[in-house]
Amino acid sequence: MKTYNLLYLLLACVIFSCSKSDSGSNSDPDKKEENTGADASYNLLVKDEGLLSSTLINATAETTILNPAKSTFEDMPVPNIIYNDGSVLTAYHQVTDCSGTISQFDFSTNTLTELEVFTEMSDCELNVSAIAHSDAKFYLTYESDDSNEYFVRVIDSNGAESNFIDVPLRDDVFDPTYVPKELVFANNRLFILGHDEDATDEYHIITMDGTNNTLIHDLNLGFKVKQIFKNPDDNIIVSYSNLHSLLNSSSMVVKYTNYGEGTQPNFTNSKYNYFDKEGRMYYETPPGAISTYATIPAVYDFDEQLAILYAYENFLTEAQYSFEFEIENTSMVAYDDKNDYIIIGYKKKGSVNKGGLLRIKPAPDPALIDNLNVEGIPYKLFVK
Repeated sequence: MKTYNLLYLLLACVIFSCSKSDSGSNSDPDKKEENTGADASYNLLVKDEGLLSSTLINATAETTILNPAKSTFEDMPVPNIIYNDGSVLTAYHQVTDCSGTISQFDFSTNTLTELEVFTEMSDCELNVSAIAHSDAKFYLTYESDDSNEYFVRVIDSNGAESNFIDVPLRDDVFDPTYVPKELVFANNRLFILGHDEDATDEYHIITMDGTNNTLIHDLNLGFKVKQIFKNPDDNIIVSYSNLHSLLNSSSMVVKYTNYGEGTQPNFTNSKYNYFDKEGRMYYETPPGAISTYATIPAVYDFDEQLAILYAYENFLTEAQYSFEFEIENTSMVAYDDKNDYIIIGYKKKGSVNKGGLLRIKPAPDPALIDNLNVEGIPYKLFVK
């Protein structure tokens, strides 16, 4: 598994005499034509004083400007837990010790669905640990009153909250107890990441059939799993510190990719990964020794097993990242497939509620396109 940072990529250009015409002319018929771009619209979620709100942005190949129109996304408290699949974002907010609310927003249709949940319970201590959705259902894993009994609540998203069933994560008191950590819905199956905290300290994926809500498979993942998420092919990626595995969501066959020393792509803690159509993943990562920032943008190609780390020091001047943009840290990474730009959200230094968006050309010719200052800290971006 190979990992490069932009310093190495830029040195390669020097060695092989890579160049870019100042006039933008294309005298070499084999050279890739300049990106003419396309109009795009961004819906940017930002965090500000404990709330998530939406900022609309108009984009071209040359510039981004704030759209003065009001978004149909209504401000909400930053969720306790959240799940994103494509253009649909589903969040759970705990309202009382014994109740909560599901909020789902579809950014492709600008539609909101809200549902009160656990309304039949009273006088309880509710612990909801994960959420996911399909086209027709919501899924929540929960425990009540420190019972050490965990359930998946399956709710019809097209009906009332009363239309639900609870599926226990174990059938017998002698079965192991898996504490649910994360949920992913793929290939009409719900994949539950569970941790055997009491006995073995191992992690398992428990699979539920999305049609009849029965548990159909239990796969031992071993120790120290960091997170699970799905790729554009609807298969499950299991992340560890020194490797990742790819679980075929249909056959349940597992393939492993081990990292060499110092080549880890480090997406173990990135929660809102963004995939392009080629399956490359855009995320934020700790940079190691190549940058002074705590997190920087990165792109990982799963097919090529290649990570490219975009240290700010390698595509911005010190005056830009320190004074003009005042970058404190990376808050999100996305991709504009209409213009082939990486979009980087960041928090500004010396402020709790100011941030910005950088757009850059990707490697092998990384370059700054523009910057847009925004109110709030960029959280998640959707491209239309």
